[in-house]
Amino acid sequence: MMKKLLLTSCIIAIAMSASQTVAAEESQFTTSGVMMGLSNYLWRGQTISDDKPSLQADLMVEHDSGFYLGTSFETYRYEDENDVNNDYEIDYYGGYYQMVNDNLGFGFNAMKYTYGAGGYSVEYALSVDYQAMNLAVNYDQDVEAWYTELNYSFPLFNDSTLVAHAGLFTDAEAYDFNDNGMVADTAYDVALRYCYPLLSQLDLMLEASYHEFNDDHYMIGIAYNF
Repeated sequence: MMKKLLLTSCIIAIAMSASQTVAAEESQFTTSGVMMGLSNYLWRGQTISDDKPSLQADLMVEHDSGFYLGTSFETYRYEDENDVNNDYEIDYYGGYYQMVNDNLGFGFNAMKYTYGAGGYSVEYALSVDYQAMNLAVNYDQDVEAWYTELNYSFPLFNDSTLVAHAGLFTDAEAYDFNDNGMVADTAYDVALRYCYPLLSQLDLMLEASYHEFNDDHYMIGIAYNF
C-alpha cells in the first residue's frame, strides 16, 4: 500500500504497480520491487544528486492486514568544503494502510534514512486518500521539521499517469533555504510527474519540479518492475 500511503513520486507509485505472491496463491504476503536508472535524484523540489544520474531500487513485503515492510537503495552526490562526493543511501520503512471504502483510505508509516558517509534521520508520515487525491503530512524528528504535500493523479492514454504535486516546508529554518540573504521560515515546491508503460514490466518516467528557493530540475528515467 505504499503507493497510496506516500505517493510522493512516480518512483513510489511504480514500486507498487507489480505485486506478486511470495509463495502460493493463497499466501497472506505479497512482494513487489522496482529497479531504476534516473537522470536525476529529485526530492521535494531539490536535486539530491547534483543534477547527475542516480541508480535506485525498492523492495517491499506486504501483509493482507495492511501492514508492510520495505527497504530502498539510492545513489546520490553531496558537496563538502573541498569537493563533490558520490555516496549511497539505504532506507528502511514500515507502516500500515487500509481502505475504508472504494474511495477513501488512510495510513501511517515510519522511514529511517541511512547514508554511506555516516548518519541517519527518521521521518514519520500520516496520509489520507480520497479517490485520486492524496494528502500526506511528514515529520522529520531529527531536524524537527514538517512537510505537507498534496498530490492528484490523472489517468491518461495507454494506462499512463500524470501526478500533480504541491508541497510546503514549515520550520524550514532547519534546511537553511536562502531567501534574499535571510533564512526562510517556509518554502514550497511544485512538480509534474509522468509515468508511461513501455512494456508489461518496464516504465518511462518524466518529472519537472520547481522549488521556491532552488533552480528548476528535471528527470527522465526507466523503471523495471518485478
